[in-house]
Amino acid sequence: MEARSEAGSLWLTRPQDINVHLACAASERRPVLLSGAGIAARGAFAERVDEWPLFVPDPKAPTPLPRLGATVKCDYYARNDAYSFFTRLVSLDIQGRWVLQSPLAVERCDRRAAPRHLVVGVSGFCFSLCDLPGQPLLGLYDISSAGVSFVADPRRHRFEFEEQVIGQVHMPGEMPLTVELEVRHSRDFPRQPNLRIYGTRITRISKEHEHLLAEFLTHWHRAGGVV
Repeated sequence: MEARSEAGSLWLTRPQDINVHLACAASERRPVLLSGAGIAARGAFAERVDEWPLFVPDPKAPTPLPRLGATVKCDYYARNDAYSFFTRLVSLDIQGRWVLQSPLAVERCDRRAAPRHLVVGVSGFCFSLCDLPGQPLLGLYDISSAGVSFVADPRRHRFEFEEQVIGQVHMPGEMPLTVELEVRHSRDFPRQPNLRIYGTRITRISKEHEHLLAEFLTHWHRAGGVV
């Protein structure tokens, strides 16, 4: 059951809904940012023990444990939405996982204002990095007037949450569009665990390129995904 705020956010408030939601978040291993009490820890949720959510810090980015009882905020992303909740650090278990207090509410926000078009595997859709000229083009997974998702091998290109990326979006039959993107989430590419999909939002684009992108997507949609 979700309640809607005046700002348009949706809230999970029933304990059973929150439990199911957090179980799904743990199974999907979505990247989580846990912040507050002077720390900013990256990691993922683990399967819950009893009713306690568990946070597993990223071993590649060690973070000091905040004091027990400290209030912290968890931010994480799914394919179409962003989620957050406030909680308290209860304890540290024998496996080094952070035991959290079950939240009273989970906010669902940042829903996509613009529909994304799936273009993975379609010739001509790709992304190039401005700071790495000559590198192979990265394939696009989906595209909208608000952002793009591109595919990369993290062994060659690794992008962090909220990282700013400058590059060019290539679309069939169109001039490349220069954009600045902010990485919002990442996930494994289906059935290819050596690849990751990085979801982004556009933070800077010229008016001319913004118009060209909107015009192209309108034509793409009307043509049923055919240029």
